[in-house]
Amino acid sequence: MDVRVTPGGVAVSLPKPPRPMPCAEWLAEALHVPQAHVRHLFRRGAVRVRGRAPDPGEIWNRPTQVWIDEDLRPADVASTSLAPVRVLYDDPSLLVVDKPENLLVHSDGRDAPNLDARVQHFLNEEGVGRAYHVHRLDLGTTGCVLYAKHGLALRAMDAALAAGQVRRTYFAIACGRRIRPGEISAPIGRDRHVAGRFRVSRTGKAARTLVDVLDEADRGGRRWTLVRLRLETGRRHQIRVHLSAMGAPVVGDVLYGGASHPALAPGQIALHAARLQFRHPYSAEDVEVRAPLPLAWEELAADVGLSLGCLQGE
Repeated sequence: MDVRVTPGGVAVSLPKPPRPMPCAEWLAEALHVPQAHVRHLFRRGAVRVRGRAPDPGEIWNRPTQVWIDEDLRPADVASTSLAPVRVLYDDPSLLVVDKPENLLVHSDGRDAPNLDARVQHFLNEEGVGRAYHVHRLDLGTTGCVLYAKHGLALRAMDAALAAGQVRRTYFAIACGRRIRPGEISAPIGRDRHVAGRFRVSRTGKAARTLVDVLDEADRGGRRWTLVRLRLETGRRHQIRVHLSAMGAPVVGDVLYGGASHPALAPGQIALHAARLQFRHPYSAEDVEVRAPLPLAWEELAADVGLSLGCLQGE
C-alpha cells in the first residue's frame, strides 16, 4: 500500500479489498485505524475519491486512490526549542528520535524546551509533517521516542501500542537489594502524599514489567545491578515504580529513592529506552530501532563495577 504525505494531506493507494466492503470499513481495516476515527474523517468531509466525498456505506471492490485532507504544512515552533534532534529512523509517515536527558517530550505550558518542538522544527525543514509523539519518556530518561508525521499514522500506532504490538526495551542501572529476574506484576496508582509520584497500589491500574538481570556488582557497600526491562503495559513511571518497590530504585532517581552518582547530569536517571520494535502499518515490514547508550553510562558502570560488554548486540 502506497501512502504519500503532502502539505495538504495524505494520498493513499488502497489495494482491492478481500471482498466487497463499505468504504469506511475498508479504510479502517487497510490503514489499521479505529473505525471511530474513519467515521470522524467522513463527518468532516476529509475523505475524497477523484474529488468527490464518498458515502461511508459505499461498497468498494477495486483498488482505489483516496485523499485524506490534513494540514501538514510547516508549523510555528518556539525559538527556544530549536536544537537539533538525533534521528534514528525516518520514513514518510514515522520517525524515531533519540531523546537526551532533562528534556520534556511535550510542552508543560511554560515555553520550556521540549522534544515535540525540536521534532517539529526538523519536520519543517523537511517541508511537511506534524510532530505527534506516540509515547513519552520521563524528563530524566533517554532513548527512543516514536513519532507519527500525520493523523492516520498516529491513530495506527496508537492502536498498535494499545494492543501490545510496539515492543519497548529499556536498560537501567539500579542500586539496592538483589533483583529477581522475571515478571513484576504490581498495579500502579498515584501517591496521594507526594505530587507527581506514583506507587504500587492495590487500587491502581494493572502494570507488568519483564526483568532480566545482566550484571551485578558490590561496590562501596552497595549492590549495583544492570537490568534489561520490557514494558508489557505503559503506566506512567512504571519501571521506576516497580524497581523502587523491589528495593532497587534506578540510579539518579531521587523521586523514588535512587542513589545519586556524579557521572550523571543533574536530573538524569540511569534509565534508557534502548530498543523499539514494531510492524510498519503500511509496508507490513518489521522495524527495529536502537538508541546508543548515553556517554555517562560508561563512567557510571566503570565506577560501580558493572560491565556494559553484555549489551553488545542487545
